[in-house]
Amino acid sequence: MDKNTTTGLILIGAVVMAFMFLNQPNEQPSPTNPVSQSNEVISDGNSTEVTEFKSTTNSDAELEIDSTDNIIFQKLLAQKENEKLIENYGIFYGSVKGEEKDYFLENDKIRLSFSSKGARITNAEMVELDENGQFKYRTYNSFFSDENKPISLFEKETSQMSLTIVDAEKVVPVETSDLFFDLVKNNDSLLVFRANAGSEDKYLEFSYRLSNGNYDVDFEINYHNIENDIKSDVDLKWSMKGLSTEKLAEDERNICTIMYRYFGSTRDYLSEMSDEEDDLQSNINWIAFKHKFFSSILLSEDGLGKTKIVHRNLEDDNYTKSYASRTSIPSMGRVPLKFLFVPNDYDILETYDYEMEDLINLGGSVFAWVNRYLIDPVFKFLMSFGFSIGLVILLLTIIVKIVIMPLTYKNYMSTAKTKVIKPEMNKISAKYEGKTDKNAAMKKQQETMALYKQTGVNPMAGCIPMIIQMPILIAVFRYFPASLSLRHKGFLWAEDLSSFDSILDLGFEIPFYGDHVSLFALLMAGSTLIYTITNSSQMTAQTQPGMPNMKVIMYFMPIMFIFFFNKYSAGLSYYYFCGNIMNIGIMWGIKKFLIDEDKIRAKIEFNKKKIKKKSRFQQRLEEVAKQQQKKRR
Repeated sequence: MDKNTTTGLILIGAVVMAFMFLNQPNEQPSPTNPVSQSNEVISDGNSTEVTEFKSTTNSDAELEIDSTDNIIFQKLLAQKENEKLIENYGIFYGSVKGEEKDYFLENDKIRLSFSSKGARITNAEMVELDENGQFKYRTYNSFFSDENKPISLFEKETSQMSLTIVDAEKVVPVETSDLFFDLVKNNDSLLVFRANAGSEDKYLEFSYRLSNGNYDVDFEINYHNIENDIKSDVDLKWSMKGLSTEKLAEDERNICTIMYRYFGSTRDYLSEMSDEEDDLQSNINWIAFKHKFFSSILLSEDGLGKTKIVHRNLEDDNYTKSYASRTSIPSMGRVPLKFLFVPNDYDILETYDYEMEDLINLGGSVFAWVNRYLIDPVFKFLMSFGFSIGLVILLLTIIVKIVIMPLTYKNYMSTAKTKVIKPEMNKISAKYEGKTDKNAAMKKQQETMALYKQTGVNPMAGCIPMIIQMPILIAVFRYFPASLSLRHKGFLWAEDLSSFDSILDLGFEIPFYGDHVSLFALLMAGSTLIYTITNSSQMTAQTQPGMPNMKVIMYFMPIMFIFFFNKYSAGLSYYYFCGNIMNIGIMWGIKKFLIDEDKIRAKIEFNKKKIKKKSRFQQRLEEVAKQQQKKRR
């Protein structure tokens, strides 16, 4: 018990004692007392009534004393409680108590839930309808159980949005999530909340405006006449646990992350594959909590201050990752912001400017370019004809193979030339077999280069086309798992090409493989193995000295694919499977109809007879070799 409480109780006791002393009745009333005279008259034959009258009078006095005592005590308690609230919450002490109420804003795209406690968004649902009047975006479980329920990006219990404000005269920060806001305006597109700050003309105001046809809600903070009552350091804390909405939470985590963008720069992001955090400098345009197919975004057209972002992988199958950001914002006037809850669709994100479309991670610069200007336009063009998703992927594969056909032909032609001169290459290798000195290695290299020069064979001719084709292979690796167009689209036994297909649920987990068998992954790995075997002679011919294990590695890759792609997008495995089958067919066709080894051999023999000048590179190489020989002598 502190000093003030003790003093208050002593004063209450003194008041009570004084009141009782002054109102104490006399034991023998004087004859002149009018009350005594009245009692004597009444007492004639009715002494009982006199006694009852006196008893009632004393009881009323005691009740009056008790009532006064209680009022004083309650006022002291209330005063003490207010002092404690002021100490803990500063100017917002009047908004600490209240009743939590829920409110809603909805348009044709999203439905947002709000709570008066903290005046924050507690849920975001995607309510856009498809051509059948069903919700366009549903969870995997809802979609395949025919439950017409919109997808939610987060929930009230595992999300938070709060301003951290410090009173100008206090040290303890105030969280707006602890305050009860009053709703002062409410219509179909607007909600305005206020938290009292000590007087009617001082308050903190949050306003939310949702226009029809948009995925974004305008969020404005108004420090109405309280700039001088709070410190300049105000932080906006925003966090959530991302809800798992797809077939496999583990697969979602491979794409979920936090992305951000500085003004005048391209977007950046935390690693998707591991827990990570980062401290960002000021001038941030937007911060996005990226889910697999949707994103929750905080946008500032004026720029956000220094920010700390953190994401962690969650092991719960109901969640993907925990996202958290703490960013500095202005502490005076009106602060305009936006929250966006939007599908990760390139065309939709592009309408918001600020490079929002880069939320779809299509890979690095070269891979993103291939996806953006080749894969995505062709894919969407084919989809516009209403073809099934399986046919679209097949046609896309054919078109890509036609585009790179010249490179493929050049690669096979180089392979055929290398195969023709392989006997002479073997003679050179046999000539220096067992010789390990540097001089022998140098001579072997010189003779090999001379053979290439003499026959007109470029050893890099087969590598360059393969290097040029690699961006396409890697680009689609990024494109298909992130493509919203594949979500909930089935083909053959695969019910959802955006996730893995399963022809057998094992009922137990195999390390690095999973608890199911993906047939598309098996077909892709098997076709890769067949292609490798079919093309083994060419690979052997191109194997360079010092790389004897290359062929083993090529045979080992299909086995690795079985493990890696078993949990991956079935659409991607199907695309690679189609590509492998076409590669086998193209290789057979080129060898059968386009490449004549006799003609190639004759051309090589003709090139040998030509007198050719040594290239500058070859001359330089020979000079270096001669200088090294002189040093050894």
